[in-house]
Formats: sequence, structure tokens, C-alpha cells
Amino acid sequence: MATTSLRPCAQRFARNAPRAVATPWTPSGSCQTRRGFLNIPGLSMPDANGPPQTLTARRTLPYASNRLYELIADIDSYPRFLPYCTSARVTHWTNSSSVPVTSTSSSPTTAAENTAFETKRRWPAQADLTAGWGGIQETYTSRVFCVPGRIVEAISGEAGPEIPTADMERLGLRDPGPGAGIRGGGGVFKSLVTRWTVRPLPPNTDTTSSSKIEWSEVDLSIRYRFSNPLYAAVSSAVADKLAPVMINAFVKEAERMLGNPRP
Repeated sequence: MATTSLRPCAQRFARNAPRAVATPWTPSGSCQTRRGFLNIPGLSMPDANGPPQTLTARRTLPYASNRLYELIADIDSYPRFLPYCTSARVTHWTNSSSVPVTSTSSSPTTAAENTAFETKRRWPAQADLTAGWGGIQETYTSRVFCVPGRIVEAISGEAGPEIPTADMERLGLRDPGPGAGIRGGGGVFKSLVTRWTVRPLPPNTDTTSSSKIEWSEVDLSIRYRFSNPLYAAVSSAVADKLAPVMINAFVKEAERMLGNPRP
């Protein structure tokens, strides 16, 4: 029986067989199309031109309003006790003679003390601050407006003062407007208004002694609008906690600086 060699057939099959092409391995889920950075599931993007966000907090403290006001007006001390504030420096001051405030106190002694408190010292008019929360940090310049004994208001960006016009005129205060002396404009904040308000309350007689303790109400309001909606989205998780955390830190500073009000 004749035999046929299989080698030529095998060689022809090998020449005509499809060749495997080596391809580099890519991890599962590697991008064939790239997703934009802002397309994060569940991340709401607020409108940068929408209404400003407002945060508020209030505390009642057993201290005279003037003493609390001095702590609030000491902007240079903010990094020592205020969370999220890493640096603060007052760069401009009012002229002490431009604060002709008449006290409304019913006590002659207190009225005289208040008049000296209001007219014989200068108050901050502009400050550079560095603050950050939610992964955002910004150095910005604030125009500062003080109604002695009552209000400290710091504004940045496109915001304007919220102090009544009558008080602004009576105190000789003037807003130089957005961008005045500000490096790089408003930066992260399209507008920012931080307002501390102090209001004296009727004295409370301590039931354990004959002394009267002066009580005051302190309000903190933060009204802001970010220049980029991404900042608002990233900071939303901590924004609601900002005002309470700040005012609680101020309460601790008041206790440290002013001590126990009870004799």
C-alpha cells in the first residue's frame, strides 16, 4: 500500500492558518470615552447666578455687650480661635474722630463708658483673611464696617454693606466698592457678607447672689455666593455646620478671655 507524507499538508495548513495578533492588556473599565470631571453622580451643581446662601447661628452669653463686641472687632485674633480662619490682618482703620455715636443707655455711668468706648478708639476698615473649608482655601480682602458696640460686618466681592444707610451716614462710613484694594478680585467668592451682631439684654439677677449679671445676645450671619458652582457643590457637606461651629468657638474664646461672670 502506497503511503502519503503528511508533512507538505501540515506545512500548507500552517502557512494559511490565521495568525493571532498580540494586544496589550487593559484594565477592566478603562476609558474608551472619558467622563467630564463635573459629571459626578449625585453632585448637584448650583447656579452661580442664583440667590446667595445664608447661614445663621445665635447664642446668649452672660457678658456685657461692649466686652463681647471688642472680641469680635479684634479681627487680628481670629486665627487663634476661629475654625477655618488660618490668617487675618487688618490693613486699614477708621479715624477715631469719625465715630460720633451717642449712647442710648439709661444708666449715666454706663452711658459715659459707652461714649468713651465708641469715640476714643479706631475700628477696622479693611482686612486680609485666609479661610478654607470643604477642601477650598482662599485669601481675600474684606471691607469692614463697624457700628461700635453693635455690628461688625465684613464684605467681599460684589456684596455691598447691609448696615442701614442712616447708620452709615451717621458714622461717616463709606463703601469703596468691589475691587477696592483687593488682590485678584473676589476669588472663590462672588459675594460674601459675614455679620456679627451684639445686643444687650436686660440684667438678670443671680438667684445665688445679690449681683446682677449682664447678658447679651450674639448673632452670626454668613451670606455668600461662590464664583464657581463647583465650589458650592464641594462645600455643601460642611456649609450648614459652619456658622454653629464658628459661634461656639467664639463662646469658648469669650469664656477664656472674660472669665466666669459670677463673683
